[in-house]
Amino acid sequence: MFANLYEVETLSRPAVWLIATVVSVICGAVIGLEREGREKPAGLRTVTLICIGSTIFTIVSIAMATKPMSDPARTAAQIVTGIGFLGAGAIIRARGTVLGLTTGATIWAVAAVGMTLGAGHVFIGVCFTFVILCTLTLVDRLDWIATGRCKECRVVIAYAPERGKTRLAIQDILDNFRVTKRKVRALPANGESLRMEIDVCFVHRDHRAIIRQLSELPHVEDVAIDSEPSLLGFAATEETRHSK
Repeated sequence: MFANLYEVETLSRPAVWLIATVVSVICGAVIGLEREGREKPAGLRTVTLICIGSTIFTIVSIAMATKPMSDPARTAAQIVTGIGFLGAGAIIRARGTVLGLTTGATIWAVAAVGMTLGAGHVFIGVCFTFVILCTLTLVDRLDWIATGRCKECRVVIAYAPERGKTRLAIQDILDNFRVTKRKVRALPANGESLRMEIDVCFVHRDHRAIIRQLSELPHVEDVAIDSEPSLLGFAATEETRHSK
């Protein structure tokens, strides 16, 4: 069970490659589903493809190792470099806020799982998948214990249309913070000013940063925080009562 599949005499190399690829799809999909459920940019398809790609590159490097002057470790090193660029592309830095670090780290870890599977260590690769999944879920729950769950306030934004330019700038910030459509609602206009309502967490600093970025937009006229417990559906804390 713990053996390298390449050392199992009853399995041919094509059989090992097939097993590694199938398990790679499953492992990538398991982690991808967790990311997809959280509406992260690297979701089911992306994470699965990263895992499969790393497995395929590792298989190819091993297959080419039978040729003279070939070194499978060189291909593995290039996988690490390429995944580093891919992970960096998932990280966004805007107005002093860094987003996507967990997504970048997930891409890096999933690639390691794919390489492990491609090297024939299927059982270990599955174990690594379980460890990554536990890190993404259980550690997140420990963070909730330390800081508390997200509690959202309704934030009303009034802004000048500027021929649609302000709305596009607001949408860009919402996209950077992964704010889903269900948390954004259009409100009736107030004179010439357009208004929108956003549900924002005020428990975690990283989530609150969106309010500062929105207020810094040149044509945003007002940012009002509604902390009435009857509207929010939870008991307002002293902090939220005085933040209005």
